[in-house]
Amino acid sequence: MSSTHGGTAQRQHPSGGNDHRVQFYEDPSFLFDVVAKFLAAGFQAGESAVVIASEDHTKGCTARLKALGFDVEPALEDGRLVLLDARATLARFMVDGLPDWSRFQQVIGDVLDRSHRAAGGRGVRAFGEMVDLLLKDQNPQAALLLEEQWNALGKTHPFGLLCAYALGGFQTQEDARVFHAVCGAHAHVIPTEAYSQVPAEELRLREVAALQQRSKMLEAEIEHRKRVEKELLVAVRLRDDFLSVAGHELRTPLATLQLQLHTLTRLTRETGDARVQERLERVRQQAQRLGTLTEELLDVVRVGEGYLALQTETCDLAAIVLDVVDLSSEVVARSGCQLRVLAEQPIWGEWDRSRLEQVVTNLLSNALKYGAGKPVEVVVKASRDRAELVVQDHGIGIPLDAQARIFDRFERAVPTSSYGGLGLGLWMVRQVAEAHGGGVRVESEPGAGATFTVELPYTKG
Repeated sequence: MSSTHGGTAQRQHPSGGNDHRVQFYEDPSFLFDVVAKFLAAGFQAGESAVVIASEDHTKGCTARLKALGFDVEPALEDGRLVLLDARATLARFMVDGLPDWSRFQQVIGDVLDRSHRAAGGRGVRAFGEMVDLLLKDQNPQAALLLEEQWNALGKTHPFGLLCAYALGGFQTQEDARVFHAVCGAHAHVIPTEAYSQVPAEELRLREVAALQQRSKMLEAEIEHRKRVEKELLVAVRLRDDFLSVAGHELRTPLATLQLQLHTLTRLTRETGDARVQERLERVRQQAQRLGTLTEELLDVVRVGEGYLALQTETCDLAAIVLDVVDLSSEVVARSGCQLRVLAEQPIWGEWDRSRLEQVVTNLLSNALKYGAGKPVEVVVKASRDRAELVVQDHGIGIPLDAQARIFDRFERAVPTSSYGGLGLGLWMVRQVAEAHGGGVRVESEPGAGATFTVELPYTKG
């Protein structure tokens, strides 16, 4: 059996000469009863027993044995009962995430030999859940390989083996493949208490028929979800294509419009017409806002396609913050918030200047929008290995259940009807911070404002 020595376990029926059975269960109490009866039957025939389980399951099984009238302590003393910790026993023969055949033979073989002698040459019954531990560790390859190694060991060491798996460990389609492989590795398969304890054969058959019907229903549901997922992927691709085309198509007329507005603004200043200047300023602001929204949509496409390229250079974070604040003076004035900036000392790092300007702009705009006319603080800090940008407002705050999702695309913590925007600003902050090897976090309570902290390593490496 080549697969016992390594590689991917192949599904095969075990040797008929070894009693290797598997019990699936839902409630551990049911498992304790099954194991205790399995071992007690062996003790009555003069056999010895080996239990390789977790501490809690070992206690549960031995308690059931005592309840059946078996004296556990003398059996432990004379070797007729051996209790081993499943995790510790696994560690003795696992190599690079897989059970090593030679070590398994030595470790488990020695235990079986001693138990065989303790029983005066009679049989040995073993209960083990090391395979279930491997499955819970997301290592099905090792679990199936270990099942095969138990079968191979049975050719030289006669014993009866009961394995146990919690049925809740099989949830996905991949788990279904493993489930069938587990069944194929055992001579006897025992279903959970929901079916094995049904008293009448007719009722059991009805339960099996109902289970088959649910299985078919689930298969149909899986196929339906696959089709829906495929359709959604196509829809997302079409959406991104549209955003990309629309964004690039908007750029050209916007650039022309902004150039003409600049020219008109200069001409009206020469004529001194205050009314025309005011209206042109409003148009200029709307054109600027439209340009920002266009770039945000293009960023969605860029990040979705995995190429948020950074143009890093040596730059001063404090200077970037002060530049953005200077350019945002009109927005600050309209918000009614008093802005306080602490960025006195230069903080140098290898960063993308334009992307950090975007981060500062988005966080500052966010604070001013939701700051409710209360003070806003922007602070730049330097630590040993990274710089911090902190933007704090004292406005409406963010509910706890919204603090994680506000960094997702098109997500908002407030109704769209009350506040404008696409819900992309904080998402972009996170993308830029993480692209630099840093991150962003928020601390907030409703009615008590919000504090956003961006951490940026001085170099990405």
